[in-house]
This record gives sequence, structure tokens and C-alpha cells, in this order.
Amino acid sequence: MQIIELRRLDREGRAVEKVPGVRITSTGLVFERALNVEQWKEVGRWLQSTRRAQTWLDADWLNYGRQNFDENEVTEAVDQLEFSFGPKTDAMLALGAVPIERRRPGLTAAHYLELQKLRTVKEQDKWAKLAEAEKLTPNDLKRSIQAGEVTRGSDERNSGMWTPVGWDSELKIQQRKFPDGWEQNREFLAQLAEQIPTAKKLVELIQAAGE
Repeated sequence: MQIIELRRLDREGRAVEKVPGVRITSTGLVFERALNVEQWKEVGRWLQSTRRAQTWLDADWLNYGRQNFDENEVTEAVDQLEFSFGPKTDAMLALGAVPIERRRPGLTAAHYLELQKLRTVKEQDKWAKLAEAEKLTPNDLKRSIQAGEVTRGSDERNSGMWTPVGWDSELKIQQRKFPDGWEQNREFLAQLAEQIPTAKKLVELIQAAGE
């Protein structure tokens, strides 16, 4: 049975010391001696950090294999170990290519899947910093990048609960998708005009409810 020693990590993810008396095996934790409450809590922190890092761990493992071994060997190993990356393989490789020093602890792998779509490292780091500071969800980060500014409300939108914040975010994003020179595009303006009655009725309902 393979045994992995459990080590305490600092905030940068570096192992600084072993948690005494604890081993992790393929079938569970083995407590070889009594722990005090702080040591027991340390084990819990390790479990939480591992759970949050699972996608990163898979991505780094796959990326290392692709960089160091023959493609057939990697494919065979993935099948033998019953990993099911499937269509996510390219995304996992993109994640694995993100240097660890650029990964912010306040963001998840899902955030970085959106960040990797940006063209430059400078843009990626800029939005990563904003996402962490503003505590954006991955969906809100995606829509913020589309809008060119921090926007919120995507979770409410996805749940079917539209709010003023959600409406504002959606309108800003849709306006950025307008074709160049739309102000002089009669056909496009005619299409917008067709939506005015519906929008006007909604505004009137909101105003009446607020009175």
C-alpha cells in the first residue's frame, strides 16, 4: 500500500513540517498516535486545501506527463488509472501551464480557465488581481472580462432570479456587442426599435412597483 506523509503547508503552499502520527493511504487516514487539538485541526486544513486543489493537482500531473513522456505512454497511463478528462484535456493542459507563482490562493481553477482565454499574461494577471480583490465568482469574472469592467449578477441570472444588478450587467455586455457604427445603421436601429415597447412596459411596471 502506498503511503504519503502528511505535511503542514504554509500560505504559499510549501511543506514546512510533518504532522506527527498521521499518514494518508489509498483507503483513508491512519492516526498512529494521539494528536492535540491543533494538530488535528491541521489535518483538517490539509484536507480542505487538497479538496480545493484537486483540479490543479490533476492538471499539473497531466501536464508533466505530456512534457516528459511519449503521448502514447500518457494516454495509456490515463486510461489505466481511469482518469476521465475527455474533452476537458485541453483545458487541463492550459491550467497545468499556469506557473504556480501566478496562481492566487483566492481563486479557483475555474477562474483560471477564464483567465487563460485572455491573450497576454499582463491581462491575465490584471483580471486575476481584480477577481481576487472583488471576490468575483468564475461566472462574474467571465462576464466582467466581456464587459471590460467589474460586473456582478451572473449567479442571479443563471438561477433565473433577475435583479437590477443583473439587468445592468447584461445591458452593458450586450451594448459592447453592438456592431461598429451602429448609430448610423438603420437596419440595426430598426431591430432595436422593435424591442422598445417591451422594454418600456417593463420600466413602467418597475416604476409603478416602486411608488
